Order: sequence, then structure tokens, then C-alpha cells
Amino acid sequence: MQEIHIANGYFQLWNMYLNERTLDFNQVDFLQPYQAQLQHVLSLPIDSQSPYSFFKTIMQLTQQQLDCPQLVFEMAKFIRAEHFGVLGYMATRSESVAEALHNVVRFSRLVIDGAEIVPMHMAHQGNQIVLSWPYHDESYALINELTTACMAHLAKQIFPASLKLLSIHFAHRPQMACYQYEKFFGCQVEFAEPKYSFVIHADSLDLKSELADPSLMQLLLRQAEEAIAARPQHFQPVQRMQQCIAEYLKTQQQVPKIEWLAEELHLSVRTLQRQLQQQDTSFKKLLEGERMKRCEQLLAQQISLTEIAFKLGYSDQSALARAFKAYRGQTLLAWKKALKP
Repeated sequence: MQEIHIANGYFQLWNMYLNERTLDFNQVDFLQPYQAQLQHVLSLPIDSQSPYSFFKTIMQLTQQQLDCPQLVFEMAKFIRAEHFGVLGYMATRSESVAEALHNVVRFSRLVIDGAEIVPMHMAHQGNQIVLSWPYHDESYALINELTTACMAHLAKQIFPASLKLLSIHFAHRPQMACYQYEKFFGCQVEFAEPKYSFVIHADSLDLKSELADPSLMQLLLRQAEEAIAARPQHFQPVQRMQQCIAEYLKTQQQVPKIEWLAEELHLSVRTLQRQLQQQDTSFKKLLEGERMKRCEQLLAQQISLTEIAFKLGYSDQSALARAFKAYRGQTLLAWKKALKP
């Protein structure tokens, strides 16, 4: 597992929690081996990044030695825009929830970054908006919980009376008593889910912020774009495209157009096509591959071939069968029969 890096704002939150308890990390015995490294990290700009493994060590020691299993929630109460750097300020100065979420999806790497980190994804599911990201490893449970708690608490500061969470989903198991989660978030909280996600009502997208500042947002946007451009490109473009297409097929139950994918990736259609060509593929090839993967998932659910064809945008069952045979070299019926116990 490769190292990921997190914004130093997380360390600042941790230090604020200690100060609230009238503790100085320089004078706490259990932190003595780490004092020099902590001094260095806390002296860095709040929006620079440091290794998550070090942060996790400090957090686990603090939880154990101070007997505070709900440490992430205690820290999240101190969250302010600056702890998330440029992205935090962009969230507070956005004109609406929709704009704030758009920026969170686009610039989340400024807060947590690494080769294993997949960008967040936002999708409409009926009358709900789902902001999600995938599960990677149980060792990331702590940073996922803290980030989720901080985002929820900061959102309540920006949209104090209007924004209500419908549910929170964690891909890992509970790390403390379940009532602690529901007490903090004030909504239903699920665990061991396929992915992490916030769920809000679609009407929330239009909520306006009293702190909106369009002029400042233009400056922040340029700063964020420059910061992202300066970072190494861990995530492979084709992998991200496949993820977007797969999510769309699953949630929308229809076929996306290339214009939608370009907008989702913040690219022009021409730039998207050029990137695909450089990877020796095309939108049509990616789409067909993801349709077939989704087809296999639906076959395992014992859904009829006619319904699968409809969900995947084929004219009829015969068209689906031809596409499947060309892709897998095996007939749909043979594949479906092999799935039966």
C-alpha cells in the first residue's frame, strides 16, 4: 500500500483539541518520541501536506492515552475553512450547495492525495444527491471518518438552517459505539457499505450561501487550478473515465453521451477525445466495456435479458446478445447458465 498525504490542517485540528484540554504536546509523555516531527509539521503552511501514516500514529496514541474513542468528532467541532486550505475557502464562498460540491469533487486532491486516491464522484439518484468515493483499505478508516465529520460540520456552518443530511455511509466497520455517529451527524449512518457517501436531498443543491463572493471565487479557482496542475498525476485518465461511465450506467440506467463525460471530467469534448486517442482507445470502446461489465452484474442478479437490454441502451435482447458475444466470445445464455448454482 502506497503512502497518502493529507493537509496539515488535520494536524492543526488535533492540536486545537489538545489545547482545549489544556494540554501541550511538547509536555505530554506519550508524545515525547514524536515531538520534533510534530513541531516540524505544525510549523508548515496549513494547506501543505504530510504523510497520513504519521498522523494515524499520533491519532491512535491520543485516542488510547486520553481515553477518547470519539476523537474524530471532538476534533471536527473545531473545523474552519482554512483547515482545508483553498478548497475550504472555495466551499465557504460558493454561491450554492451545487457549486460547493462541484468544487469539492474537482479539487479534493488538495486535501488528501496519493496514488491510491480516487476522486470523489457526485450523482443524482432520484430525488437524492450522492457524493461518494470508493473503499481502499481498512487502515484509511480514521481519515475517512474525520474527513466526513469535518465536511458535515463545515457544511452546517455555511448553510446553517437549511442543509440536512439524509444519510451517511461508511465502507468500513464502526470504530466506536454506533450512537456516537448518529449523535454527531444527526441522521442515519450505515456501515460496511460498498463505498463511502453523503446523501442529501436534491432540493439542497439550490440552497444559497450568505458568504458567497463571486469575485474572490475567481481568484480561488485560479489558485486551486494552479495547485492541482503542479501535483503529480497519480490517477490514470482512462481509469477515471471508466469509473464515471460505470457509475452512470448503474444509477441512471441509461447510456451516457460523450458530452456528459467531458463535463463530468471538466474537459472539452475535443480534449477528452485526444486523451482517449493517446491511450489507444475511444469513448465507444470504454462505453461498450462498461456496458458489458454492468451486463454481467445484472445477469448475476437474475434480471431478464429484455430488461438488461433496456437498462443498457440496446434496442432489444438480440442487439445485447450480439454485443455480448462480440465482447466475451460467449453467448449470453451460456454465461447466464454458468452463473446458476
